[in-house]
Amino acid sequence: MKPLSQERIGEIFIALETILYATFPILIAHSTKIMPPILFAALGSIIAGIFMFFYILIKKEFKDIFNLRTIKYTLGVTVFIVIIPSIFIFLGSSKTSGINTTILLQSEILFTLIICGIFTDDKVTLKKLIGAIIMVVGTLFILFNKNFSINWGDIMIIIGTLFYPVGNIFAKKALKFSSPSSIVFIRNVIGGIILLLISLQFETINTPINQMITGNLFAFFVNGILISAISKIVWYEGLKRIDISKAILLSIGGYPAISLIFAIIFLKEIPTLQQIMGFAIIIFGVFQIIERKKSLQINPEY
Repeated sequence: MKPLSQERIGEIFIALETILYATFPILIAHSTKIMPPILFAALGSIIAGIFMFFYILIKKEFKDIFNLRTIKYTLGVTVFIVIIPSIFIFLGSSKTSGINTTILLQSEILFTLIICGIFTDDKVTLKKLIGAIIMVVGTLFILFNKNFSINWGDIMIIIGTLFYPVGNIFAKKALKFSSPSSIVFIRNVIGGIILLLISLQFETINTPINQMITGNLFAFFVNGILISAISKIVWYEGLKRIDISKAILLSIGGYPAISLIFAIIFLKEIPTLQQIMGFAIIIFGVFQIIERKKSLQINPEY
């Protein structure tokens, strides 16, 4: 049997990451309605940090953690990928549907185009600009309901995705001095602790935290280990083997559709015609923005 090429192995890693990450909007849409949203985000990050501690212990990658440049850039990753987006997205998800959460998370691509076009060498082409306009139209389809009123949960999710590109700029700098696993460890530990302090200060917690964890073990396992830790490692392993443009096409092109299927199965949510139209328009805009040969240098969500 012919051995798999490195490119094919990379495609398998990205496909696996896509399936894992597809559970994210569904999980937070469900869990943030039964427990304090920021607390759920905090505990998920802390659990991921504990898991990553043992992972880098086995991989013997602790030396990266004490690199001052790693710490400096990873703090930027922590603020703009873990702390600020989690507050907006988890709170927003508690006020809207899993389907809207899935679709509106695609706003990250639009903000990446704008921010990377301003602060990096990425060129904003006419094709990308047209794609951005198409995405805005699709987003407006989702935002305005039949009464032309806005759900503020939807707005919060969009605001949350605004910070991802900034965090990814820091992540690209950090990766020059550190392994992906060390970055994932640092950002989850520091981000989780800060989110926990914010939750304890501002959220009403009626159930002891240990009881909350034991009563929702599956949700914390999926969010903390599968999504916040393993899916990030799998993403970077895939990225080592294939072009970033291809990786993004595989991920962005696949996970929203899988998430919608999960929403129908697990949340019993049926997409409305308005949501389907908005979703189709946004995805069309995404593929206008992402060019196969000259893609935006981004690592979505992470």
